[in-house]
Amino acid sequence: MALAELQRALDASLAGASPLSKRLFSKGGMDASEVQRFVNRVMGATVATVGPDGRPHAALVLAACDDGTLIFTASPGSALLRNLGLSPAVALTVTAPEHDVTVRGTADRLGQAGELDELVERLHALAKRGRFTPPGWIGELCSVQIEKIFAS
Repeated sequence: MALAELQRALDASLAGASPLSKRLFSKGGMDASEVQRFVNRVMGATVATVGPDGRPHAALVLAACDDGTLIFTASPGSALLRNLGLSPAVALTVTAPEHDVTVRGTADRLGQAGELDELVERLHALAKRGRFTPPGWIGELCSVQIEKIFAS
C-alpha cells in the first residue's frame, strides 16, 4: 500500500463513519503522512484477534508503517500467530497521549523476519534506535490490509 492508498482508506473510513466518529476524528485528524510518522515514532501497537474459542485476544507488538503499509511483529509460538492461522481478521491500535490510530483489517503473514532482508532493512531504517526487531529475532512479520482506519 502506498501513502496515497492509505490516504484513500482514511478518507473512505471517515466518509462512512457514524456521526459521532465523524465528529471525533474530523477535528485534528491526521493525513496519511502524519499517520506514518506517528506509527514510526511510537513503533508499538496492540493487535486484537479472535481465538479458537471465540474469545478476543490482544497482543502488544512492534509496529511500523513502510510506504503506507502497516507492518507488525508476531512471535513464534504465540497466541497471536495461532489465531492468525485460524482467522486473519485483526484490529490494531497505536496510541500515545497526543494521537490515536485505530485500524480494522486483514493480516497477511509475510514470513519470518530472517527471510525478508530487504523489508527488515527498511524497517530498521525507520526505527529511532536503528533497529526494528531485536538482533537474532526469528518471528514473523505481518502486514495489514486496511478495511477501516481512524486517526486523531
